[in-house]
Amino acid sequence: MDERDKQAIDDEAVQWFVILRDDDASDDDRRRFDEWRRSDPEHEKAWREVEQLWGGLDLLADRHALVKPTTPARRASRPAAYAPAAAPRRPHVSWKAIPLAACLALTVAAGWQMVPVGFMADYRSGIGERRTVRLDDGSVIELGTASAVDVSFAVDRRTVRLLSGEAFFTVASDPQRPFVVLAQDGQVQVLGTAFNVRIADDVAVAVTHNTVEVSAAGDAAVVTEGQIVHYDSTGVSSVRIADLDTVQAWRHDQLVFRDTPLNQVLAELGRYRRGHIQLLSGDAGKLRVTAVFDARRPDAALDTIARSLNLRVYRATNLLVGIAQN
Repeated sequence: MDERDKQAIDDEAVQWFVILRDDDASDDDRRRFDEWRRSDPEHEKAWREVEQLWGGLDLLADRHALVKPTTPARRASRPAAYAPAAAPRRPHVSWKAIPLAACLALTVAAGWQMVPVGFMADYRSGIGERRTVRLDDGSVIELGTASAVDVSFAVDRRTVRLLSGEAFFTVASDPQRPFVVLAQDGQVQVLGTAFNVRIADDVAVAVTHNTVEVSAAGDAAVVTEGQIVHYDSTGVSSVRIADLDTVQAWRHDQLVFRDTPLNQVLAELGRYRRGHIQLLSGDAGKLRVTAVFDARRPDAALDTIARSLNLRVYRATNLLVGIAQN
């Protein structure tokens, strides 16, 4: 058996695990699983590996909520109208679309989340937590979910390194000591201003007051109030107009999505809950979402999205949630 065949079988075993751990699993689901399991010794072997893989995680999850049916959310904060792209209705999900690495990485991701982000950082916030830090110079840092910073003040320079996540900086002016925020491959330098920095696939810097200079990989850009830039190891993007309400929504425990692809929405919701959200139907990731959710209730948001887009939520444990098309 070549590596691709083994990967396909492991993919199927993980998907059966997700389906069967959900209370809505049907007799037909179980019958098809039994047929799959008996049809090849490699299927049985893969299934046993998945059971062992997730056995330890059951001990970490809430024992009273390991297997929980999807129930309608009592209330999501200000859900707006969705505008999903047209998608064909399928009799059942094609499980071949899931990459093995993403599925098996759930154990690593879940284990990592058991350790606080930036465990050795000067200041950090937990998953789903917001935290405000007041520095000695009078500057204020608001940390978003799962974020961490290190702070180093010298006589001629104030330096903060954003290690992970997102932070909003309100900087006290001190012309003798520039304030510099380091994040991944670049930096933001200011004297006195307010701005947001977020680490994701790249680093985004949005300014709400005054001006900053953003530099990375030999590029530099001046960003003023109401503007945003992105940067990575290749340089700094062009300056664009920022949607400041969306950028700062997290500071008010809100998540704002405007015509956003579902895969990006799920990635953002995943920052606010422990465990992993896996999209089980690849095509569904292209559906569009326009909504405002309560950041403190990510699972309610998942249920609202599922109802609106005709999707199904599989909850195998607190640490593993699958989203599939009906």
